[in-house]
Amino acid sequence: MSQHEVIIILDPALTEDGVEREISGVREIAAKKGGEVLEVQKWGKKRLAYEVKKRREGQYVLMKMGGMGKVVADLERHFRITETILKGMIVRAEEHRGKRFKTKSQATLAGSTMISTQEVGDGELQ
Repeated sequence: MSQHEVIIILDPALTEDGVEREISGVREIAAKKGGEVLEVQKWGKKRLAYEVKKRREGQYVLMKMGGMGKVVADLERHFRITETILKGMIVRAEEHRGKRFKTKSQATLAGSTMISTQEVGDGELQ
């Protein structure tokens, strides 16, 4: 199951109920396409790097979602047409790939053990 992270920046004037309403809206869109919200982190109100829709601050919400495929386009459309969402971004979360380094060979040099590694594709050492 693929996982995505969705970050939305909401209007800073929204109340806690308004933030929950927007999160519920995203949950409903994901559920319609077979996705689910696994985790929600409310980061609170933060200053924006630049002005967005005439706002200098926004309320950040990070959601981790699973099982998304066709829902990305629907969420992006929702972000564009909803006035209280200043910005939204969806990125695919990388899956954990296990050990980064593999031990290839061992050699003994004058009583000490030497282990060598070699880099192969995607920065993985072999």
